[in-house]
Amino acid sequence: MDYDTYYQICQKSYVGSQPDVAAAYYKDPVRLLPVESFQTEYMQLVERLAVGVRNDFDNDKDCDNDGIMVKHSSMWKYQEEIEGLSNIIVPHLEKERYGCNLYVDKVYIYRTLPLAEDQRVSSYQWHYDNNPNEIVKTLIYLNDVTKTNSPYEYLATPAGIGVLGQATRRGTFNWRPAPNNSRVGHLIPQLAEVGYLPKQITGSMGTAISFINNSIHRANPVLEGYRDVINIRVKPTFKPAPKYADPDWTTGFETSGVVNRDPEPAWTIKN
Repeated sequence: MDYDTYYQICQKSYVGSQPDVAAAYYKDPVRLLPVESFQTEYMQLVERLAVGVRNDFDNDKDCDNDGIMVKHSSMWKYQEEIEGLSNIIVPHLEKERYGCNLYVDKVYIYRTLPLAEDQRVSSYQWHYDNNPNEIVKTLIYLNDVTKTNSPYEYLATPAGIGVLGQATRRGTFNWRPAPNNSRVGHLIPQLAEVGYLPKQITGSMGTAISFINNSIHRANPVLEGYRDVINIRVKPTFKPAPKYADPDWTTGFETSGVVNRDPEPAWTIKN
């Protein structure tokens, strides 16, 4: 089964499904979440997580530095914050973006690093993730982000709408590698000629950018200061999970970021 078919099935099991929400899912791949409308607990959780994460990264504690980014290796020490943020963000995505039940399958906490422009590699290159289009990431800034400390950047149409790369991983029997490993920097100049231009998102601590994983995007190297983020990834599920995020089914950098090609296996409580 392909993920788009499974997504349609999941919509039917969702209480309070809104057809217009689901119909618009693919039309606006990159969206800012209205964090100002979230309860005050949202910023309290962000601020608490930001203090802890910054202390860990500044002191080389519970993290791995591969020269590209600093990755947190013990995210569940912040279980209260991860679960709390998921409990705010995921219901919003269920109601306002998907129209179906979701669970958190991945959480990444990391710091981007200074890199020379000619040393851009990995996520610093223009790319799309090449998981099925039904997988969404929400990137939350854990400090104020300007143009000099690694703003998220995406490719936009002349109307300002995010652009999706062509996913080649779509489901159980529709799964193959992407051309050029889904790196698309060589296409940006010619797309610019017809009005497709990069857009950077700056913002204060707590800014939340929700994007279909195949939105063409890149991280930017830090020029001044630092940038810490938490990235919360969701996946549709037919049966609601007892919790949105849980160590039993939410993983981090310790496992591959490629989803199961079969969309039906979802959250599972481990014995």
